[in-house]
Amino acid sequence: MKEPSHDLNILDTNPLSQTRRASIFSAYPPEETIFGGAFLTAFSLLQLPYERINGNPVPTVIFKDKPSFFHAFLLALNVAFSSAVITMSLRDICPRLTRHSRRLSIVSMATAVGIVGWLVLASSFSLL
Repeated sequence: MKEPSHDLNILDTNPLSQTRRASIFSAYPPEETIFGGAFLTAFSLLQLPYERINGNPVPTVIFKDKPSFFHAFLLALNVAFSSAVITMSLRDICPRLTRHSRRLSIVSMATAVGIVGWLVLASSFSLL
């Protein structure tokens, strides 16, 4: 009588090892958070009081007498919004492009937050 062969691979089959690890990005993808944040920021900018500097409207709340910072903020916000939309649109079609677009979205949103943070910090300590 032949003995049954003991296959060691049977012991290694763990259903959790074959599934993808859950991460915070699967529950709350950063591109969707950036999309919503940029969308709400753009609409909240419309509610702020403006003054005209060199013919361009600039909000008087944070960006008073600093139109270049305001334009840099708008550019970073626009790039973050656009790359978040590209990431959400091409998620399943082209994963490599999605990764690069997600990184660009995160960096752009961090830049926009950094500009506002710098202006708030500088105005509170009278640096600018």
